[in-house]
Amino acid sequence: MKRFLGMIAAGALALSAGQAVGQEGDLFVVRDLTQSPDEAVAAIRDYAEARDEWLYMAEFGLAGGKVTAVKICYAPLGPDIVAAGLHVMAMMPCGHLAFYEEDGQSRMSRLDLDFMTELNPDPNLAEAVKKGKPAFAELLEATLQ
Repeated sequence: MKRFLGMIAAGALALSAGQAVGQEGDLFVVRDLTQSPDEAVAAIRDYAEARDEWLYMAEFGLAGGKVTAVKICYAPLGPDIVAAGLHVMAMMPCGHLAFYEEDGQSRMSRLDLDFMTELNPDPNLAEAVKKGKPAFAELLEATLQ
């Protein structure tokens, strides 16, 4: 938990200083894009809405419109999350993605699903992470350029 909170604080400091976050081994995944943030968000939305196992939950602007936040859920992980206890339902099998431009470069950042086991080392959450990582990797490879 301390590691997770420390990474969030470090990420906030780096962002306020105008640096990219997402160093190897932390829970932030940052990916440079050749498409615009709007194009990337549309591709994610289209992918999710065409598949029953994905739920496109929300899309909204942050930081005065500089960032588009997306919440997307991979429903097959739901039983693993529930099995870990109702108190962890706030983590549902969702991806929290941010699309933005920084120094003229389009980027996507997201939390690695390992954040769930950092917050609660339940074996059911470990199973959810194991199932979810390939699904999110496929989603991103199919949609982002």
